[in-house]
Amino acid sequence: MSQSLSLSLYNTLSRQKEPLTPRVEGEISMYVCGVTPYDKLHIGHARAFLTYDALRRVLENRGLRVLHVQNVTDIDDKIIIRANEIGQDPLKLASNYHEESLRELALLDVLPAHQYPRVTGHINPILDMVAKLEERGYAYAREGDVFFDVSKDEDYGKLSGQKPEELRAGARIIPGETKDDPADFALWKVAKEGEPSWPSRYGNGRPGWHIECSAMALEILGEGFDIHGGARELVFPHHENEIAQSESFLGDGGTFAKTWWHCGELRVDGAKMSKSLGNFITLSDALEMAPKNVWRLLFLQTHPRSPLDYTEEKLLQFKNSWNRIKNALDKAPAEVGELSEGATRFQAQFNAALDDDLNTPEAIAAVFDAVSEFNRSGDEALGATARNAMEVLGFSFETEQVGDELTPHLLELLIQVRQSARERRDFKTGDQIRVRLNELGIALEDGVDGTTWKRV
Repeated sequence: MSQSLSLSLYNTLSRQKEPLTPRVEGEISMYVCGVTPYDKLHIGHARAFLTYDALRRVLENRGLRVLHVQNVTDIDDKIIIRANEIGQDPLKLASNYHEESLRELALLDVLPAHQYPRVTGHINPILDMVAKLEERGYAYAREGDVFFDVSKDEDYGKLSGQKPEELRAGARIIPGETKDDPADFALWKVAKEGEPSWPSRYGNGRPGWHIECSAMALEILGEGFDIHGGARELVFPHHENEIAQSESFLGDGGTFAKTWWHCGELRVDGAKMSKSLGNFITLSDALEMAPKNVWRLLFLQTHPRSPLDYTEEKLLQFKNSWNRIKNALDKAPAEVGELSEGATRFQAQFNAALDDDLNTPEAIAAVFDAVSEFNRSGDEALGATARNAMEVLGFSFETEQVGDELTPHLLELLIQVRQSARERRDFKTGDQIRVRLNELGIALEDGVDGTTWKRV
């Protein structure tokens, strides 16, 4: 169902909600910062990418054509360090992890971006941008390195609120660095022995971190594209430096991105995820812990721009919440003709929540109310509308596979063992099987026609 566009988003740049007005009528251009592929995806990555997946789905549902671009930083210090540790080519390592990330995100039903530009495939546009910044006096070369001169940008800090004088307080230039000021940042890095590098007017080297997104976003989407997304921790320094170098490059009041919309941070048990703390949860492990719809519900029932604190208790809570929704809406028809009064009221509430800065918690709260009313009244139009609304947010109602093709047969075998134990009045064994399966996410339901199982 296509809706008229009345959506507002909070713009980090203006620090207020603003109506989303497409640069080109009927189209939205969206650039989202991707990962540096040197390790497996974790649930923090998943939360961020699912946030922009939900935004894209809502925009497309409103009848807009979305061009979604997500960069791949396939050359970086972290990639080089990891590649050296395991004796692998850095570019091969990055490519492998990127391909793995696409497979895992597909399991979470995250729509693939339309384009995944890689840094190593855009060296020439990056060098062209560096050269122009130098020619315009915004950058300077030092012994093969090229730095952006923060002092030349009067607007530096407008995105994050960080000012150059604050950055300099207590800062220092690390021995071996050739920049003039601690606040300046690298556009091009001189080659080090054994690292991948590309020829340039400054000598062999590779791009700095921030310049890649500016060059690729402008090359693919052009000036003044609609939405720039990424995790909140990227506001400074990455996005601040992006906007500084991009608008210095454009000149004459040019606009890099119109709306900067950032996703909140995910923490685990109140702390930042870290392998040393033992609270690092990979996406592949997460999908073993709970189905994709449970994770989508967990992520979207916190506002996309707000911090989210993950706990095992929350995961169990959202398993139950998803089961409540699915068990009800599985009974609803997939489509309905004329909307009932309840369905019309629900649709208006759902749309209004999403129009207000993609307020997914409020939208899903309306779904829970609709589920309760559907269970009470049997209003099929309301049930179908609520089901369609959840599908707009990326939820799916197909039967989710448990394990491999052998798993259903093993479960049926356990059900038979349990039934035999109960017939012998060995209720302790029967209860142990039921409880243990429930802990593993499988619920047994005893009925007049026998025992069935379902995933919880």
